[in-house]
Amino acid sequence: MSNEGRPRLLVFAYACEPGRGSEPGAGWGFVRALSEWADCTVLVGPAHIQSIRKWQAENDRGGLQFVEIAEPWWAPATPRRRFTWFGVYLGWLKKAGRVARRLHAADPFDAGCHVTYSTYWLPTPLTDLGIPFIWGPVGGAVLTPVPLWSVLGLRGLATEWFDLVAVRVLATLPSARRAARAAVVLVQNEETRDRLPEPVRARAVVLNHAMFTELPVVPRLPRGRSCLLVGALERRKGAALAIRAVAAAGDEVSLHIVGDGPDRRRLNRLAKRLGVAGRVRFEGNLPRTDVMRHLATSAAVVFTGLREEGGLALAEAMLAGTPVIVLANGGARTIAVSATDPSRVALIEPGDTETTVASVASAMRRFTARLSPNTGPMLDVAAAREALHQAVERVTFRGSANRLTA
Repeated sequence: MSNEGRPRLLVFAYACEPGRGSEPGAGWGFVRALSEWADCTVLVGPAHIQSIRKWQAENDRGGLQFVEIAEPWWAPATPRRRFTWFGVYLGWLKKAGRVARRLHAADPFDAGCHVTYSTYWLPTPLTDLGIPFIWGPVGGAVLTPVPLWSVLGLRGLATEWFDLVAVRVLATLPSARRAARAAVVLVQNEETRDRLPEPVRARAVVLNHAMFTELPVVPRLPRGRSCLLVGALERRKGAALAIRAVAAAGDEVSLHIVGDGPDRRRLNRLAKRLGVAGRVRFEGNLPRTDVMRHLATSAAVVFTGLREEGGLALAEAMLAGTPVIVLANGGARTIAVSATDPSRVALIEPGDTETTVASVASAMRRFTARLSPNTGPMLDVAAAREALHQAVERVTFRGSANRLTA
């Protein structure tokens, strides 16, 4: 225990950074929440430490200590593609594990937590420290609904099958299976919970890390009648569904797309072929302040990700109070169903492409024809924080008991 009687928590958070979206933003919000109830020593990747140090210089906040862990020496020469990146991350985990053992030997921790890039098919060094730990929130089990495979195209479908096979193989490795012995298991979504072995599944708690995102100040501006899609332009993000929905919705519906990626050219061609190029505007990557302005002025935000483990942009839209149109699959469903105002949420059950597009188009027409008068946040942050508080209490009580009887 710390001098103040607070438990000491060792946290693995490779991606963790204030003011960011995606995994770093989710990691930052989760770590900040943990520090409400424990003194946290956080092991982070080198890409994020500069922003963290700047935040520390401007904020006198206790309970958080950050330790930078370098990536493997060969990482700079490795292309940061999706699959090669996992090699870099596993190399980082190995180095972080060695540092964790030294820190624990010098001043033992009460418990641990593996926060970011925590999946049910990858190991965690916390299994080697002999302390109770929180595993997760873990993800890694969400798949594209079969009726929507046609949206992926041949290249996207090949990636889907490769992921499926690789994940199933990695999940059988002893190092990954040991992680399931954690004192507390948190999962990003129901799909991941259902993939776990029965004894672990029965005690797993669904708690998506996007529920802890910290939203910058959102300007109070009049809502317009355009819809918005925010995200990387990759096939698995399903932007093609949203563009098809614009074509099906009629001339009154338009869409702004914020983000960039390898699928942009194909999506541009799709918009032209469907005759909606004038109503679909590609904004590219924008500064975070501009993204917040788009959130504030949109009639609705569309989330058509085909296999989302979480959805930080979705959580941000709900915190901003903007109506959302969500493909009900994976972590996006988990986040959307937590809404405190269901009237501002359109959950689209995945069907075949034509049916799904028609449902998204109908929601677009509804939210643009009659702007929602409600503007307050609708993400149930209080329930998420209480669930995390209970997890911390369980794991740190067990850790303290182990220390007392050692």
